[in-house]
Amino acid sequence: MRIHTIAFLLAISQTLMASNYLFNNGKSDYSIILTNDASESEKTAANELQQYLRQIGHVTLPIVTQAKGHRTKCVYIGWTKQTGMPKPSDVDEAYTYMTIGEDLHIFGGKARGTMYGVFSFLEHELGVHWYTSSCTKVPEMKQYQLNDMEHSEKPAIRQRLDFYYDALKHQDWCAHNLLNTQHKKSESPYGAMSAYWGIHTFHTLIPPSVYFKSHPEYFSLNKGKRSANAQLCLTNTDMRRELVKNLKNVIRKNPGYWCYDVSQNDNRQPCECTKCQRLVKKYGGQSGLIIWFVNQVAKDIENDFPDIFIGTLAYRYTRQAPQGIKPRKNVVVRLCDIECCMAHALTECPQNKSFLDDMNKWKNIAPHIYIWDYTTGFLNYLLPFSNFHVLAKNYQLFQKSNVIGVLEEGAHDAPWGEFSELKQWLIAKLLWNPCLNVDSLATLFICDYYGKAAPYVNQYYQLCNRQVTADTHFTIKIGWENNLYSNTFISYGLEILLKGINASEDENIKKRCRRLAAQLYYLQLRRNNLKSVIDDTKRYFIEILQHDSTIIKEHGYTLEDMLKDLEYH
Repeated sequence: MRIHTIAFLLAISQTLMASNYLFNNGKSDYSIILTNDASESEKTAANELQQYLRQIGHVTLPIVTQAKGHRTKCVYIGWTKQTGMPKPSDVDEAYTYMTIGEDLHIFGGKARGTMYGVFSFLEHELGVHWYTSSCTKVPEMKQYQLNDMEHSEKPAIRQRLDFYYDALKHQDWCAHNLLNTQHKKSESPYGAMSAYWGIHTFHTLIPPSVYFKSHPEYFSLNKGKRSANAQLCLTNTDMRRELVKNLKNVIRKNPGYWCYDVSQNDNRQPCECTKCQRLVKKYGGQSGLIIWFVNQVAKDIENDFPDIFIGTLAYRYTRQAPQGIKPRKNVVVRLCDIECCMAHALTECPQNKSFLDDMNKWKNIAPHIYIWDYTTGFLNYLLPFSNFHVLAKNYQLFQKSNVIGVLEEGAHDAPWGEFSELKQWLIAKLLWNPCLNVDSLATLFICDYYGKAAPYVNQYYQLCNRQVTADTHFTIKIGWENNLYSNTFISYGLEILLKGINASEDENIKKRCRRLAAQLYYLQLRRNNLKSVIDDTKRYFIEILQHDSTIIKEHGYTLEDMLKDLEYH
């Protein structure tokens, strides 16, 4: 009798579990419940959950607020007491999704955490992937059963800026991929994104067109003359007062940024006057002079703007940490690895030892370090730049070093270049969780983004990675003549990609594959312009870029510019 009772109870339990479907054949017993004090991003998340469930399971779950009551099973959006967990702070970006009985609870901080939880539930549990602003994978399913689950995540890096074309133009793409920082402040229903104002701002705050004629002493002394095209004379007290006044006006006219930049111009011409050089010597280098100056600016703005940070650069001639001086508590140091070998992780290449030494020294004195990293070749966005396996390792290092943010600069002004679509998405995933497997992520992206051509694109991806060995070194200034791009690599790569183009009947897929082939056509064209005319390489290359125009390198350099340069040379 006891055995029959147990069997009966097990059967009942299995029946109840089997009935716990979020949706089943176009029907659902669930409602989406918004908390009474739901934030803008939580409302957006609820609406998108409803929208995607409609696409996935052909069912529309009603959205109701807690106050109205309900008689159905519930998907709660936002923290409730039923979770039994402490209420997260509004700015906490960690999230949890969990079942309690038949109900599903998705919650985190109100600013963005809950929203990240909803998007992650859609991605991890239902297979939605936001690959690019124009390519989202939404699977269709007949049913989805809510089994017992409790899943929590938090970001590895606090401030995550994917400095690529799509990410800069599409806050929805950023939100779906758990990015939280934009280069410029803008409003969005996806919660307020963090924004950092400015870069290379000495001449923005003290413009030579306004000040040089009347106050040449504000500007750097170089080779015995004041120069309007160099840096500022940082020991000039009047100049600092004027800069602070202008900076306060910038903050008032451009509110909402968490940090405002006061940093060197993008040149190597610091002031050579006696006063500046005395401080350079006292503090162990040009970075000491910069920190001495920025500390004073940060102190000068603190009373009026107590919650604002002042940022500056540790870049090129200011990369080495100073001695005998520390950045103030409201100063952020953006440390740039522009000189590094990008073929290997920072910890795995002798050429990067000096940067690691600098980072460790900054880490010991600076309260806030922000990394400016680089992920593509800046002499030409089309050149293959095989640093895929570097990304996660570097982010793990940054996480252990307690950096507060990472900016990944790629092809920011071009809609595509080399593997930029894939790399942009990989960066977003790895900044959140650098322990993810890079090749597994790449395979997932390639499979969905390149369709029937995916096996060939994956071969090309692996071919690019195999080019990098322990003896391979390149920086962001890699050029077309680099030994990395052997004739064998070019011919075999083209052979693979042409098979991919022919394998697909979808014109969008063909276009995506042609974009990859443009890398190799470009290499052929640069190596032998005349031969590329004879074998039609040049025509293929021009057709791809004219049909789907892009910027080839920074500052608006176009196909037409490149062709003119080829004719000139």
